[in-house]
Amino acid sequence: MKNKMKKALSVLLVLVILAGLSACQEEKLVIKDSDTYIVVKTTGQETADMTLMDYMTKLKEKGDLEFTISDGMITSINGIDNPTDYSSCWMLYTSDADNANASWGTVEYEGKEYGSAISGAEVLKVKPDQLYIWVFKSFS
Repeated sequence: MKNKMKKALSVLLVLVILAGLSACQEEKLVIKDSDTYIVVKTTGQETADMTLMDYMTKLKEKGDLEFTISDGMITSINGIDNPTDYSSCWMLYTSDADNANASWGTVEYEGKEYGSAISGAEVLKVKPDQLYIWVFKSFS
């Protein structure tokens, strides 16, 4: 009986530890919906006076995202480059209604529609608990 009790307590302890570890895991801030559809989430953490570029740079430093920028424009995300003729390029959409304009274009994510960002990543101030969606669009 004592061995069964020890075994049961051991199993219970392992389950409690696993539950604690899963609760402590960081929320994914970069979601790769596909190679050409990247969702960047902000959290309730401090984002005051941070641009999307600043936020993305922090994600890059953590190894969660790769990107390049040239002349204020995102030119590559996770190895997918804008072609030199700009027949395709990375476009930015956001859940932040104050910084989106649906008449400039929209994108759907998880059943909701998001408007095109009114500013580029170097200027756009991020807000907590928002989505910033990069979509590689073709114009040809």
